Amino acid sequence: MRVTVFGCGYVGLVTGACLSELGHMVECIDIDAGKVATLQSGIVPFFEPEIEKMLRNKTLSFATTATAPDLCIIAVGTPLAENGSADLSQVFAVADLIKAMDKPPKAVVMKSTVPPGTTKEIAARTGLETISNPEFLRQGSAVQDFMQPDRLVIGANSERGFALMEQLYAPLNLPAERIVKTGTNSAELTKYAANVFLTTKLAFVNELALYCETVGADIDEVTKGIGLDTRIGNQFLQAGPGIGGSCFPKDIRALAFQSNALEHHLTIVQAVIASNDTHQNAMLQKIVEMCGGSVLGKTIAIFGVTFKANTDDLRNSVSTVIIPALQEMGAKISAVDPMGAENGKTVFTGVNWVENPYKAAEPADVLVVLTEWELFKTLDLARLAQAMKIPKLVDLRNIYSPEQAVLAGFEYDSIGRGGLAKG
Repeated sequence: MRVTVFGCGYVGLVTGACLSELGHMVECIDIDAGKVATLQSGIVPFFEPEIEKMLRNKTLSFATTATAPDLCIIAVGTPLAENGSADLSQVFAVADLIKAMDKPPKAVVMKSTVPPGTTKEIAARTGLETISNPEFLRQGSAVQDFMQPDRLVIGANSERGFALMEQLYAPLNLPAERIVKTGTNSAELTKYAANVFLTTKLAFVNELALYCETVGADIDEVTKGIGLDTRIGNQFLQAGPGIGGSCFPKDIRALAFQSNALEHHLTIVQAVIASNDTHQNAMLQKIVEMCGGSVLGKTIAIFGVTFKANTDDLRNSVSTVIIPALQEMGAKISAVDPMGAENGKTVFTGVNWVENPYKAAEPADVLVVLTEWELFKTLDLARLAQAMKIPKLVDLRNIYSPEQAVLAGFEYDSIGRGGLAKG
C-alpha cells in the first residue's frame, strides 16, 4: 500500500519506518523543513533504538508535501492546552490538508491520541472514511512494540475500514485474538484508559512506598508479594520519584478535562493527578532533609534528567519539577545523563553538565538518583562515596540496596525502604 504519515515526531517516525519495514511505500510528511532535511540525511532527531537503520529503506521517504496515497495516517502531537484539554489544532490542520488533496485517499487513520469523538469529527470534516488506530509504543522499545504488539486496536465504522487496516498490518501475521475491532469512540477511549490505568498503578505504588516508611514495611518486599498475584502482575510496581513522560501526565489530564466538561467526573483520575503532585513534592523534601533542612548554598548532583532510562526525552520528567525547585531554594546543580544532556541544556538554566559521575560527586553535598540508567546501577559506590567530603545519597529509583550504600560509606535514603540509613 502507499501510505502517507503526517508528523515526523516520535509516533509518526516510528510508525512510518516500521510500515516501510513491512513492505509498504511510505512517505512521512512534516511542515518543519529542517526536520525533513535531517531525516533525509539519515539522522534521527531523537534517541530510539533501531530506528536509524530503517531510514535507509528504499520504501521510506520524507517530504513537506504529500502525494497521492492509499491511506493517510495522522500522527501529529496533541499536547495539553492551557485549560487542560487536548490541543487538537495540529490534527485539524492535517485533516484540512487531506481534504484539499486532488486525489483523496481511501481512508484516514487516526494514530494521534485524541479524546473520544474526534475520529468521527475528522470523518465529518474530510468527508472520508476515518479509522481510529491508537498506538501503544513505549519509548526505548517502540520498534519491538510495533512489530510484536500485545494487541492491535482498530476502531472503524464499516467493514471496508476494518479490511483496509487488516491489509495494512497483514505482514505482522497477528493471531485473531490480538486484533480488537471496535467502534471509533471505543478505540479512542481504549488508548486513554490504558495509559490512565498504568498511571494509576504507578501512583498507587508511590503512595504505598511512602506509607511503608510510616509503618516500617519494605516496598520491594510488598510489591514482590502482590506482583506474584496473576490478577495484578509485576509490571509498573516499581516505586519512583513521580510519573513523567510524553503520554501519561498529558493523557490523564486530558481525560480528566473531557470527563469534567461532560459533567461525568472520574474521581479516581482526579485523585491520581493530585497524588502524583503530592508525591513529587515529597521527593523534593527528601532531598532537602538530606541537606539538613536547607539546600541554600549546597551543591546537588543529579544523576539522570530524562523521565526514564533509554530515552533522551525530558517531557514531564520529574527533573523538570525538582531541579528548578532546588535552584529556587538556592542550590547549585550538577547533572549527569548519558542521553539527556543535550535536551537538558535547552530545558534548564544554570546547570553544570558533567559526563563522569565520579567527577560530579567531588563537589557535591548530596547525590540524587532521578533516572534508572544502567550506568548508575554499575557505579563503584565506595569510590563514589570517597569522592565526597560527606557522602550522602538520595536514591529515588531504589537502584541500590540500603545495605550496599551504607557499606560503601553513604548516608542513604530511598523510597519505602525504612527511611534514612547510615552506618
